[in-house]
Amino acid sequence: MSSTSDADLIAALNNASTQLNRYFGIFIIIFGIVGNTINTCVLSQRPLRSNPCAWLFLTSSIANGIGILSGLTSRPLSTWSLDLTNTNQFLCKLRAFLLFNAITIGSWLIMLATVDRWLSSNIDANKRRRSTLKNAQIGAIVIVIVSTLIETQQLYCFEANLTNTPLK
Repeated sequence: MSSTSDADLIAALNNASTQLNRYFGIFIIIFGIVGNTINTCVLSQRPLRSNPCAWLFLTSSIANGIGILSGLTSRPLSTWSLDLTNTNQFLCKLRAFLLFNAITIGSWLIMLATVDRWLSSNIDANKRRRSTLKNAQIGAIVIVIVSTLIETQQLYCFEANLTNTPLK
C-alpha cells in the first residue's frame, strides 16, 4: 500500500468518526434525555412514591440523565470546535467527575433495586420486611456518598486535555 492511500484511508476514517460523533451523538442525547424524563415523570407519580423499587429506579433515572448530559454533550460540540472541556481544565475535570459518578450511581442503584425485588419476593418474612422505602433511601444515600468519595479523585488526580486518551 502506498502512503497516499494510507493517508486517504486515515482521512476517511477520521471524517466518518467526526460525522458519527456529530449526528449519532445528538440522536443518543435526545433519546436518552427523553427516555429519562419519561421515566422520571412516570416513577414520580403518587401511587409509586411509597414503592422502594420505583424510588430506586427514579433516582437511577435522574443519575443516568446527569450521566448522559455530562458525558455526551461534549461529543457533538467537539466536532464544531465548541467544546469548552478542551480548553478549560476545570470543566474537563468536572465533566469526568460527573460522568463517572453518575454512571456508577445509576448502575449501583439498579443493583440495589434488584436486591429490593429479591427481598420483597422472598419466602422468609423477615427478609420481606427489609424491603422498605426507608432502607432504599438509606442505601441510595450510602451509594451516592461512597461513589462521590471514590470519584472525587477525578477532581485533583485527573490530568485534563491529554492527547490519545479515552475521554477525547
